[in-house]
Amino acid sequence: MTNTISTVKTSPFSGLGRMIGAELFKLRKRTMTKVLILILVGIITLVNFLLLAISKVDLPGGGPGMGNIQDMLGLPAAIPFALAMISSFGSALAIIMAANSIGNEYNWKTIRTALISSESRFKFLTAKLVSLAALVLAGMLIGVVAGFAVGMITTAIGGYSFNFGFATGSYFWEQFLQFWRTFYVIMPYALLGFLMAIVGRSAMPGIATGIGVQFLESIITMFMVLAGGWIAKVPNFLLSANVNAITSLNDLPQGFGMGNTSNALEAAPSIPHAFITLGIYALAFLAMAYYLFRKKDVTG
Repeated sequence: MTNTISTVKTSPFSGLGRMIGAELFKLRKRTMTKVLILILVGIITLVNFLLLAISKVDLPGGGPGMGNIQDMLGLPAAIPFALAMISSFGSALAIIMAANSIGNEYNWKTIRTALISSESRFKFLTAKLVSLAALVLAGMLIGVVAGFAVGMITTAIGGYSFNFGFATGSYFWEQFLQFWRTFYVIMPYALLGFLMAIVGRSAMPGIATGIGVQFLESIITMFMVLAGGWIAKVPNFLLSANVNAITSLNDLPQGFGMGNTSNALEAAPSIPHAFITLGIYALAFLAMAYYLFRKKDVTG
């Protein structure tokens, strides 16, 4: 009687769907996730109502550097304006979520147990990143819906006309593209926060680094541009200038750019340059996160 031993080769992605579902469940149930969504919706709501209040004040020409505020409160600009705010404020919230998603495993001393039940570090990190991307997309969608709903309210309160003639196929296609462009510019910052949380074995280094880079880089690049010469060209290879180049494609009324102040002082990179540069940063942060997580000793 011959005994045959059969070996079953398992795919490196087997069980990954279950792990992603578990990570999504954890992120959805965390109070932090709900608070971040409420903050995003609150910021969009607050800014729109502030614009409504300003629109009632007699500012000649709409104030320095500001377009016609009524145009901003109109329904055609509701979605583009919401996406513009998501690309700036939403990036900071995505950094917090990304850093906490991995950093809290260290903070709560659950990293060893989580790795034991996840079969491999690759699957563990992939499940984290996929669930994070899904939650960021869901948050963006909620922000867009909130922006349009608030736009309806401010239009009604302000006594402006409800004209839906803008709602054409080309308009929705452009907003679809801008939605994904916004996601694209958020990802490098979120991945930077994720990476630094792994490096620091805590959520705080990821949050501090990601938000610090997001807000301080614009100040640093402004001084670089003012310095002139070859130094003035360095910002074109950093994050903020390339983010501004992509977000400038958003169809906002004249005078309502959401870019950094340095953008007015420098020649913006070309769109292909911006996409390639941000893609390189995102891939570099992603590769470093996988490498360091695989090599580092897990301590909690």
